[in-house]
Amino acid sequence: MRVALGVCAVALGFAAGCCTNAPVPQTRQPVPTVVPITVELPLAKPTRTEPDLRTLAKTPIKQVSATEGTEYRRVTEPICQRLAAQNASLANALDAEGSVPVGRETAADKLKQTTRYFAALELRNRAAADALERFFQLAGAESQTDFPRAAFPVVDDLLKKAKAARAANVRFPLDPADLERQRLQTFTQLEQAETESDLLNIDLKRRLGLSASFERLWPSGDFGIDTDPVNAEQAVNAALADRPELRGLRAVHADLTPDTLPLAREQLRAASPLLGGSPPAPRGLPRFLFHNRAEAKARAELEVRKKQLAERINEREREVADEARAAAVSLNAQTRRVQLARDRLDAWTATRADATRKREANQPGAELLEAQATLDWLKARAEVVAEVMTWHQTRVQLKAAQGWLSWECLDDRPGILK
Repeated sequence: MRVALGVCAVALGFAAGCCTNAPVPQTRQPVPTVVPITVELPLAKPTRTEPDLRTLAKTPIKQVSATEGTEYRRVTEPICQRLAAQNASLANALDAEGSVPVGRETAADKLKQTTRYFAALELRNRAAADALERFFQLAGAESQTDFPRAAFPVVDDLLKKAKAARAANVRFPLDPADLERQRLQTFTQLEQAETESDLLNIDLKRRLGLSASFERLWPSGDFGIDTDPVNAEQAVNAALADRPELRGLRAVHADLTPDTLPLAREQLRAASPLLGGSPPAPRGLPRFLFHNRAEAKARAELEVRKKQLAERINEREREVADEARAAAVSLNAQTRRVQLARDRLDAWTATRADATRKREANQPGAELLEAQATLDWLKARAEVVAEVMTWHQTRVQLKAAQGWLSWECLDDRPGILK
């Protein structure tokens, strides 16, 4: 007995010794990325913040010319729409998911395929809308460069005459300094339009699946507008009927069965991660009781999911309807703005023509009057183009609200890509 107790004591002592002498794993210390400092910020009184521009070099005036020597690729609205929808990567992934073998196809598999189809259409609709918005923005930016390029010769001619008159000590109605400022302002407008064009080219190429090194894009088309007013309620009805997202939700709600409950949960979780939780499976029950309890729970959950999906559909229908209604109202208002801009252009066209007739009749001061009228006419023309491009962007927003952009990409009519 004493021997056994001694052996146990030795074993316990050995174990205790092993625990005492066991190496303790070292904690890895984080590597600091900043050295903490203590700074006492001094009190200060508000002063005017103004940079010192005395050492800034004067901006070199580059040659203002058209787009000679630049390589362009012509792109039209249908091509832009098709390419953007075609290159919607997540939509392509959803289409590819449908080709994965599933063995024996169940009703739940068929419904999931239907929801993937509508989800892909919704994504392509959004991709086409975003690309077309950039398309018309690019068309507007390129057209806005026409105004300063056409204005420069007029301003330069006036500036030359003003400087010559001052040198000859002859009275001239325009101050050379004012013309210099006008020229710099025109040059700034040209720089802004060219920069916007560069940025839109970068963005649009990516959306169309083109490489960054691809030639510059040149939006092409007649860009005419339809002045007929849009019926807001008809636009809403079309959106409620055709929007792919709504069709997908309705399909899940219509085909909801105990077998398709997992898909209903997925749809609800997409709205909120707190929705669509799976009920716990009953445990410890005989087989026949297990199935009876599971069926009862499925029926109870089915009623809850139907109600939740119906509420979700009602909510999205209201949002889609408001989106289409707002786009229709905006489009009608933008049509009026285009007409008003066209009226201003017509007025300046008449003023310019009258000034030209006076110059041709050698009336005093008619030459300066014609130059100023020409500048105002060029500005009015640029405003018309800007309003027209905004009108087309609003039209795209309406078609996107209705879901038509993706449906149009399924159209196989010949010549639509021309």
